[in-house]
Amino acid sequence: MIRNIIFDLAGVLLNLNLERDTEALLSVGLPDFEGCIASREIHGPISRYLYGLSDKAEFLKAIRPFCFPEATDEEILASMDAVLDDIPSSRLAALVELRKRYKVYLLSNLYDTAWDLTQELIQKEGYTIEQCFDEAFISYKMRLAKPNPLIYQKVFEATSIKPEETIYFDDSHDNIEAARKLGIISCLVPMNRIETCEEYQQLIETCSR
Repeated sequence: MIRNIIFDLAGVLLNLNLERDTEALLSVGLPDFEGCIASREIHGPISRYLYGLSDKAEFLKAIRPFCFPEATDEEILASMDAVLDDIPSSRLAALVELRKRYKVYLLSNLYDTAWDLTQELIQKEGYTIEQCFDEAFISYKMRLAKPNPLIYQKVFEATSIKPEETIYFDDSHDNIEAARKLGIISCLVPMNRIETCEEYQQLIETCSR
């Protein structure tokens, strides 16, 4: 029996804009989205910053050798935010409904600026974090990031939920596999398209009965 739902944020609840992101990355001298992922030298510092495991100063020091000399700190940091798009009001309304029947949690690899923006987007749609989630677990606050199994275990410890009673939605294959190894029922979400997930729709329908 499902009693708990854990959602990832970016690419699941929060839409990502890869076209705008690529334009912003290229404007400061970095490769496009796929290129940043493919380059270990670039992907390392970017992922550590986006996961909240390094601060702005550490990130800028590590990434600047790969950027245009004339690119400012502000422009480089803004290029990291460009991928973040919107959160449809329908998804927030669904979270509120799901909380009437399930415990609903957020578990996201996120840096501080992105978390601030997320809260602003939610408030813009007329909701609050407290309305949408029983608790939010954010990597930069925890100093841990998925797919490290420790971050899932920290959620278990903080909430006393059981993996076998929990369903988890994420758009990262690595994160999903890590969760499955811990016994969590896990669903891989096509980026920006959680509405296409049969398991998600079944949960929504259960709440409407």
